[in-house]
Amino acid sequence: MKHFLGNNRFLSYFSFVILTVLFLLEIYYASPYAATWDQVDFALALDRYDLLAMQPHFPGYPYFVLGGMFVHAFVDNPAKALSVFNVIALFSATVPIVLLLKKHFPTPISLFISTLIQSASYVMVIAGQPMSDGAALAVLWWYFWSIESARSRDAWWMRLLPLALLSILMGIRLSYAPFAVAILCLWYEDWKKHRSISRLGCFLTAAAFFQFIWIAAVAVAEGSFQSFFKLALSFTSGHFAEWGGTAANGMQPLWERGSQFFFYNILWTGIASQNVILLFLYIMVWAAVWRIRISPFPRWLLVSGFAYFLWALFAQNIEKPRHILPLVHLGLLYGWTCYIRNHMSMYRWGLAAAVLAVQLATGTWHLREQALQLPATYQLAYDLQKSEERLVLYTWEETRVLQYLNVDFPHKDVLHFSFFLQDKANYRHVKIYLTDHVVKGFQAQGVSLSRHVRKVKTYRSSTLADPVYGNVTLYEWRN
Repeated sequence: MKHFLGNNRFLSYFSFVILTVLFLLEIYYASPYAATWDQVDFALALDRYDLLAMQPHFPGYPYFVLGGMFVHAFVDNPAKALSVFNVIALFSATVPIVLLLKKHFPTPISLFISTLIQSASYVMVIAGQPMSDGAALAVLWWYFWSIESARSRDAWWMRLLPLALLSILMGIRLSYAPFAVAILCLWYEDWKKHRSISRLGCFLTAAAFFQFIWIAAVAVAEGSFQSFFKLALSFTSGHFAEWGGTAANGMQPLWERGSQFFFYNILWTGIASQNVILLFLYIMVWAAVWRIRISPFPRWLLVSGFAYFLWALFAQNIEKPRHILPLVHLGLLYGWTCYIRNHMSMYRWGLAAAVLAVQLATGTWHLREQALQLPATYQLAYDLQKSEERLVLYTWEETRVLQYLNVDFPHKDVLHFSFFLQDKANYRHVKIYLTDHVVKGFQAQGVSLSRHVRKVKTYRSSTLADPVYGNVTLYEWRN
């Protein structure tokens, strides 16, 4: 093992082959399903871009939708087109990862570390979905590279590249905004060197101009800037005060939220992909590097990464671990950089190869399951579609998927028990069904349903791919 992986030429060929296999697997198993509300929003946007109709929802994600439209010209299924675009974009991130690592390692080692990062199982699964996370993570790596390139070159035009890439990043996933702290660090270094207010003013103007490009495009598509900002205010207030799952609208204690975020979302799900063997292997890797005190990261990366850590902890939905993807990649970059900096014995090479093999196998398994197994929401829809009885289904977010599938039975999203009591009176002679999210929502409102609901069936799919709607239970209402 040491002879082969320690040989630079073999290591380069080995890494290139693994990356190629990884890319082909992710393309082949790119998800063809729009199984959640957000995924439906993106899929519908490829045929008609309309924020008011939530195609997609605010802020519009114009660069992501544009990339999906390009792939959609070759891939008929809009959901799969978006998934394929994610895979292609994230594969391109191998280039900036290698370029960043080459400051510390020779090219073969840099390529091997990038393979260990790109093969992270959970990232493979999420990147294979019709969501913007994979493409955003790809642009984030290019943005990191541009920051480091701008620091090493004093030419003013090199300082514009990070601003342009930050604009593309915001036009793909606005929640990555905390990484803009890296720009502030870059400007601070520039100020210490040049002490020029006019120079900083030009950079600030350029930054605003690049952001204005995608904001103006979305506003024009929406009709006007007034309509766009009105929609923005409505969406952000709902996200932080009502349904977004943030710390502001949750009753979860801070210590419990922090524990779930760090141990369950990042370590168990993001790093280990809920695989005991992979977790054990990473514990062995961490045991080999925990004594290292020298950080291989530049300060701007540590600061911006910590800013996003706080943002993801307090301002993102704690029930959706996919928000921690950048932290997973940064954690792996730090860990493997420290691990391979030291003397590489046969044992250490073997452990790295074992992690790579288990990651690749685990990721492929979950990718295949995600692509070939019907999502729970689809199973529910098709099951009720085949039913010959008259029925009405009350749902939560599942109704968006039912609309996307054009089912012919009546279904309604309901959040409040009082509305449900009023509305169900219109369906006196039909079967009334509810999903488990509706039942749990009513119970959270203090309503006792034990005598009124009967469990009918549970539909199961991958909870790693979709922890919220990976399992959906159907209940029948009994008067």
